[in-house]
Amino acid sequence: MENEIENKINFRLSQSREKLELAAIMLEKGMYNDSVLCSYLSMFYSVRVLLIQNGSDSDDHDRILELVESYYEPAGWTGVDIIGILREAKTCRDSVESVRDAVATREEAEKFYTNAKMLHATIAEKFSA
Repeated sequence: MENEIENKINFRLSQSREKLELAAIMLEKGMYNDSVLCSYLSMFYSVRVLLIQNGSDSDDHDRILELVESYYEPAGWTGVDIIGILREAKTCRDSVESVRDAVATREEAEKFYTNAKMLHATIAEKFSA
């Protein structure tokens, strides 16, 4: 069982890192909407790592927010407002996806990339052996 959990954690961290790398590439290319979406997905996969230990992992974005709110305080164990960052990222992601011609700014893309990078690093550090 321990090995299965460890494999899931490593898989989610790998997904998060991959999306983070894509977000950086998109940001560099000026593809801000895509960068925001990849940053959001990086955060989403990072947060899922936290839920694996509780047996609460889900692929539903709203359910993830609900689970994170029930298990982690706003500044929780990391000193990082995981819930606030994830809510803001989801709102931005939803607006970029739902408004056909919505364009994220470079500043928004950089902000979400920075948040995703910090969140990934914080969670990866907690779960590294």
